[in-house]
Amino acid sequence: MFHHKVLTAAPNREWVVLLHGLGGSSSIWYKQVDAYAGEFNVLLVDLYGHGKTGETLPEYSFAEMGREVFRVMDHLGIESAHLVGISFGSVLAKIMCVMAPERARSLVLGGGVTGIDFRSRFLLNLGKLLRFVMPYMWLYRLFALIMMPRRRHAKSRGIFVREAKKLGRSEFQKWYRLIQTFPGFSRELCRDLRQTPVPKLFISGSEDYLFCDKVRAYVRTDPAARLHVIEKCGHVCNIERPLEFNAISLRYMMGSSAAWPVIHAGRPESFAPAGALIRHSPLTIGH
Repeated sequence: MFHHKVLTAAPNREWVVLLHGLGGSSSIWYKQVDAYAGEFNVLLVDLYGHGKTGETLPEYSFAEMGREVFRVMDHLGIESAHLVGISFGSVLAKIMCVMAPERARSLVLGGGVTGIDFRSRFLLNLGKLLRFVMPYMWLYRLFALIMMPRRRHAKSRGIFVREAKKLGRSEFQKWYRLIQTFPGFSRELCRDLRQTPVPKLFISGSEDYLFCDKVRAYVRTDPAARLHVIEKCGHVCNIERPLEFNAISLRYMMGSSAAWPVIHAGRPESFAPAGALIRHSPLTIGH
């Protein structure tokens, strides 16, 4: 079973499950835990080979990841929860939603990944060649730099590189083999996800160069999905802009998803049905 940590506010409160990205751990939610625990019961998990989860498998699958999180929820008696993921954690949240939509109250997908473009595909193919001859941390640092290239992304980049050191080469290779299957898998996942009425909020940085455009394209096709873009922010938006991430995600999970405003270039539009792109929140939020 995944190592997990529970913060219980009150027995009758709803649950939030926090899902980290590849190379991270539950510790990357350190800027969300206090804010979320004030309103929800919170469950944090470490995926296979990450954080304090020592258990591993010979090979990994996307479905097994989802099943294992559900096992933790079942162990704790959690029937349903808001699923909050960052990067690969956003993929895992979507997988869980498709597997058991009745158990997902909403999805909050930070640094969402809905597909890959030619740049990401090139990186995957490059890594396939280099992972046998290059130390895995060199490769991970290269990928982190390409995904989070700006100086203001340095903190996020550093945290993920630090956590990735704990993986080890063998675990990195297994995870990399899984990620290589994502391009084909993502098309089926997005197709199935569109069929679920579960509210979905994507929160992406305007400088999330590899993934934000794909998220925009997906949101236009899913009537239950919205997108909030954080300006001058990269891929790991929960670390780079935690106050905005927390305020927007809490507002969404606490019941405002039914009437979410659409604002383009700072100019408020009417309250729209789902499927809308959101550039900024009407909230005044410090950074």
